[in-house]
Amino acid sequence: VTEAEAAAIGDQVEDADGVKAAEPSEVLTAGATDVGFYSYLWNLKENSPSTFGVDAETAWVTSTGAGTIVGVIDTGITAHPDLTGSSTAIVGGNVIAGYDFISDSASAGDGDGRDANPSDDGDFCASDPNASESSWHGTHVAGIIAAIGNNGRGVVGVAPDAKIQPLRALGRCGGTIEDIITAILWGSGVSVIGLPQNPHPASVL
Repeated sequence: VTEAEAAAIGDQVEDADGVKAAEPSEVLTAGATDVGFYSYLWNLKENSPSTFGVDAETAWVTSTGAGTIVGVIDTGITAHPDLTGSSTAIVGGNVIAGYDFISDSASAGDGDGRDANPSDDGDFCASDPNASESSWHGTHVAGIIAAIGNNGRGVVGVAPDAKIQPLRALGRCGGTIEDIITAILWGSGVSVIGLPQNPHPASVL
């Protein structure tokens, strides 16, 4: 049948009791870029449909980021299968151990100040009348950079073989310049008084 006929048949099937959705079957083939939602990842492409893509496919011939550690100074990280390969762990897959640099326990939202757990506890700001829900921005940025490629789910990062080091410096209502500077120093391998040495300094922050 034609594409239009298949869509019409799908609409009829969806009207049947007990059917939530119906889609025509498609043939998929193995390949680094031929997965699920790849066609929607405009940021990886050069022109289609946006002119703001990075032409990642051309870069991947040279490098996919293997051996590179990217420190993400942001809201921290959540467990995500596209990053860690797990729905419960924040380390694993393409994520290595990072640090939480938020010195104010109220802003951190996790009951303490700086610690070795960069989990994103949310950045919702109750005192801001225009505030939205928590952004989970650190996880979003980590995915753009290094979501695991070729795993048959979700998205793929610009550098799918790079490692992410979450450097949490933004919490509820934001983060201080001091905490952000500390994250920059520690993430780059500089010794910071009161903190353990970073065993894996980032190549990029």
